[in-house]
Amino acid sequence: MLLGVKITNCTFDEVLAHCEESIVSKKIKTYFTPNVDFLVKAQKDEYFKNILNSSDVNFPDGKPLIWVSRYLKTPLKEKVSGSSLFFKLCELSVLKGYRIFLLGAASGVAELAKKKLENKYPGIQISGVYSPSLGFEKNQAEIDQILTMLKASNSDILVVGMGAPKQEKFIQKYKNTYLIPVSLGLGGTIDFAAGAQKMPSEWIKRSGLGWLYRLILNPRKFWKRYILEDLVFFKYVYQQKRGRQF
Repeated sequence: MLLGVKITNCTFDEVLAHCEESIVSKKIKTYFTPNVDFLVKAQKDEYFKNILNSSDVNFPDGKPLIWVSRYLKTPLKEKVSGSSLFFKLCELSVLKGYRIFLLGAASGVAELAKKKLENKYPGIQISGVYSPSLGFEKNQAEIDQILTMLKASNSDILVVGMGAPKQEKFIQKYKNTYLIPVSLGLGGTIDFAAGAQKMPSEWIKRSGLGWLYRLILNPRKFWKRYILEDLVFFKYVYQQKRGRQF
């Protein structure tokens, strides 16, 4: 547990195998990507924390989680990048015939992602795309439309890119309605697939500098999160080391 949130001690390959087992067995599973921002938000939102703790797999999508796990003497195996996992699942889906639904991003972005993925991975089955309207979570008619679309898509994998905690709350609330085996909350991955945002290279991800890369590319969006809001994470970690229960 890190700040009261369950983190799955896993490798990239173990998460990938877990996803495939869910698809083959048709068991409904959720996959979330805790990072520093998730854990800070979870301290202020008990419902979000409970959702994370009820997830099947919470793979650590942030190098700072690996660093602090060592500091706390509970080392995690490795960082697992959600965007890298997504593209590996795309490769696997071509080979195995799995169907992927893209839910999220701004208007038109998911459709663009579909086209680019079909060009990059010939034979991939993107079973549907939908970009919800702003505030859709308060519009039951649109929610019902989305759920009908998802259930009818006969998908194996659902990628939800709405940002945390909205995407995790949507998945937790409706996973047993749309009945797709693998649900992944993957933030900006649909934007990456569409080319709407530039994805950091693998060496940047491995080095733990992804946050700096995003800050430089989009300071207006990320400065408050990285410079002001998330620094409290390290205070919380120190408090956990000193025995505080979260």
